[in-house]
Amino acid sequence: MKIVQFVNNLDMGGIERLAVELGCRQKAEGHEPIIYCLTHRGDFAKEAEASGIRVVAFQKDPGPSPGTVWAMVKRLRKDRPDILHTHNHLVHHYGVLAGRLAGVPAIVNTRHGALVRIKEQGSRFVATTSSPDVKADLIYRACLRWTDAVVLISEATRKFFIEHRGCPSIKTHVILNGAPLEPFLSRPASPGSLRPRIRFGTASRMVADKDHFTLLKAFAKAAESLPHAELHVAGDGPLRSRIELLIAELNLNQKVVLHGAVRDVPRFLNQLDIFVMTSVNEGLPVAVLEAMAAGLPIVSTRVGGIQEAAIEGLNARFAKHGDAMGLAHEMTQMALCRDLASIGAQGRRLVSERFQIERTWKEYETLFQRIRIGLRSPN
Repeated sequence: MKIVQFVNNLDMGGIERLAVELGCRQKAEGHEPIIYCLTHRGDFAKEAEASGIRVVAFQKDPGPSPGTVWAMVKRLRKDRPDILHTHNHLVHHYGVLAGRLAGVPAIVNTRHGALVRIKEQGSRFVATTSSPDVKADLIYRACLRWTDAVVLISEATRKFFIEHRGCPSIKTHVILNGAPLEPFLSRPASPGSLRPRIRFGTASRMVADKDHFTLLKAFAKAAESLPHAELHVAGDGPLRSRIELLIAELNLNQKVVLHGAVRDVPRFLNQLDIFVMTSVNEGLPVAVLEAMAAGLPIVSTRVGGIQEAAIEGLNARFAKHGDAMGLAHEMTQMALCRDLASIGAQGRRLVSERFQIERTWKEYETLFQRIRIGLRSPN
C-alpha cells in the first residue's frame, strides 16, 4: 500500500513521533509511506527522511487557505495513495476536501485525545467536556460523512467522542498507542535501590494540559514526610517561567530539577524511582508507556486512557486531576512501598505485551486492508 499520513507538522511531540514510527514500520514491511505536513516540516522531518520516508510540507499560513487545498489535490493526484491517514481534527478537513477531490480511495482519521477544555481557576487548571471550539467541531462532524473510519487511542477516548462530539459509533475503532520500547526495556531503572533517596520524575511539555502546578504542590506536601525526595522534570514550554516562580514560592529550589528538553529519554527515566503524570487531559500518553517499559511504578491522575495501560493496585496509583493533596498521598504511599522494583517489573510486563509499536501498526494495517476490501465489494 501507498500510505500518506497527514499531520500539522513534525515538531517534537507524541503524535509526530508516532507518525514517524508508523512510517518506519510501513517501510520495513514493503509499503510506501509518505508524510504530509500542513504547515512546516519540523524537527522530526530529517529523521523521517533518513528512514526512507518522504516528507512534503505545504507551508500553509494562518487562516483558511483554498490554495493549500488545491496544492494538496495536485500532490495527491501525483502520489496516488491508497490510504490518506489524518492525525487529529486541525488537518482533517483539509485532508477530506483534498482527498475526495483527488480521488483518494480511503480516508482514515485518528483522534489522539479527548478534546477537553482547560480552564484556569486561580492557580489551578480544571477540565470541562464542553467544546473549546464549536466551529471546529461542526466542521469536523461535517467531514465525518466522507471519512471511512475514525481511530481512537483508548476506550475512554472512544466513549468521549461518541458521547460529547457526536462521532458515529459505527465508524469508530480503538487502536491503542504503541511506542518503540526496546531502548527503555534494555536500559531499565532500579527503583528503590538508593533509599532513602526517592526520585520522582515526569516528562512532558510545560503546557496547561500537563498541570505541572498540581505536581509541584503535591511534591511539596509529599516531601514533608520524604525528606530525601527529589523531583526531576524533563520538558520545556510556554509555562516554564511560571513553573520556576512556583518552585521558588514553595521553597523547592534544592529539591526540583528542571532538565529542559531531553534527547536521551531512556537515560532520564532510568535515573528515576517513580514516574508521575498529572495531566488534566490525555488520550493514551506515550510518556507513560515509556516509563513503564523502563520499569518505573506510576502515579497518575485518573484521565483518558492511562488506566487502560497502567493498572491500579498492580503497577500504579491514581488520584483525581487537580487534587494536589490526593496526589501527594498517592506519591507518598508509592514511595513507601518496599518492593518498587517488582511493582515496576509488572509495568514492564504489561507494556511489553500490549503496547509495542509493531502491534499498533499491525492493527492499523488490518483496518486499512479491511477498508480497501470493503471499497472493492459490490455491496
